[in-house]
Amino acid sequence: MITTKQAKTVLPAMRAAVAALHEVWAKCREVERAIGHDLDGLEGVIQDMAAGLDDPESIDVAYVRDAINAQADELVDEADACPRCGERSVDSLVWQDDGETVHCTNCGTRYTPPSK
Repeated sequence: MITTKQAKTVLPAMRAAVAALHEVWAKCREVERAIGHDLDGLEGVIQDMAAGLDDPESIDVAYVRDAINAQADELVDEADACPRCGERSVDSLVWQDDGETVHCTNCGTRYTPPSK
């Protein structure tokens, strides 16, 4: 059991850690806005980075970059997004047999992307 004295000793560090986490998540949201899509796997990348906090030199910058790029590669250009709901995920935008139209499985819209 933690004593009151111990709690008072660690409280500033805990507050600093929580504040730092809020900053990290704010930066994650900035990355998502810059890319224009929620990155479901971004939390995993951040967790991997957090695991390296004891040894910042161990954080593999190339891994972080590649992980974020891989998620961004799963998106179509903004111009080709679903005109109804804005969906950009290649998993949700299915090319139809005619080779000209796309079906958005998110909202059901069928459309011809401008880049076609």
